[in-house]
Amino acid sequence: MIAAILALAVLPQVTVIDDGGRVRSTDDWKGAPAVIVPMYTRCPLACPMVTEGLKAAAAQSNADPSTYRVVLFSFDPRDTPADLHAYRERHAVPLGWTLATAKPADVRRLLDALDVRVTDAGGAFVHPNVAVVLTPDLQVAKKLYGTTFRASDLDGALEIARGGTDWIGRYGSFALAALLLICILSGIYLVVPFVSSS
Repeated sequence: MIAAILALAVLPQVTVIDDGGRVRSTDDWKGAPAVIVPMYTRCPLACPMVTEGLKAAAAQSNADPSTYRVVLFSFDPRDTPADLHAYRERHAVPLGWTLATAKPADVRRLLDALDVRVTDAGGAFVHPNVAVVLTPDLQVAKKLYGTTFRASDLDGALEIARGGTDWIGRYGSFALAALLLICILSGIYLVVPFVSSS
């Protein structure tokens, strides 16, 4: 069911501003798979770890970096293009990657489409450590959680974004439900003879 919901999620057209101060649109990200990382530049630990983890996975990936895009998207309303640029320099973010932010209402629309929940805890944010992989038409294809990523996970997510299948994402919930049903029925089968003989 979750996979079905994710399959319907499409990134809305939102105006963004990048670390060079250029105004762009999320529509500019169409045409190739995209990896969107919700983050903020003042994050003391997790966001830099996610950035480093994704850089390491991309460096070891079999995917040609010119065949997909990476966007580090700040949800912090305080982040300016200068803050994004400083983050790029501080963490040696590859030049081919985009750092961007948007107006608060547009940030909310984008995060809602990605199904990413962020809570402002007085300037520090509570948020999942996630990289959301989108299809070339900006539909959510796969989410990678954590602060470190394996190259094989990135390669697999990009393959799914290009139209491959995600067996676990598509059928995992059904398999888990079947396994739970089998366990419950087995428990009933074992308990009923014991109770009736008492």
